[in-house]
Amino acid sequence: MPLKSFSEVQSFLSKVVAESNLVNEMPLSPHKDFWNHLTYDQFVTGNMPNLKIPIRILVKGDSASSNLILSLKAEGPLFNRETGKPGPMPPKGPMFTSEQIEELAGWIDAGCPE
Repeated sequence: MPLKSFSEVQSFLSKVVAESNLVNEMPLSPHKDFWNHLTYDQFVTGNMPNLKIPIRILVKGDSASSNLILSLKAEGPLFNRETGKPGPMPPKGPMFTSEQIEELAGWIDAGCPE
């Protein structure tokens, strides 16, 4: 079922974390559950929190260029296992299935409906 709003995206991401039994790991993550602490505008136009360099979370309408999707797939210049850069995010999971990643990508490609 397609994600239709930011609140659905927040619930979806939290559900994946909960189902992966990694809720206790989140406070140790540099980004924590950032999606629950950002406004819609911060999420769709802002940068990943707690990084030394600015890295945009996503590009509205373009999931293929969105760091959120690239990080979950471990693809792109920031996430490339072959070059020794970080693998899939988050590092200890939850590892998103390709179907879950496509759900997020669909929301981004639809222009990130609020």
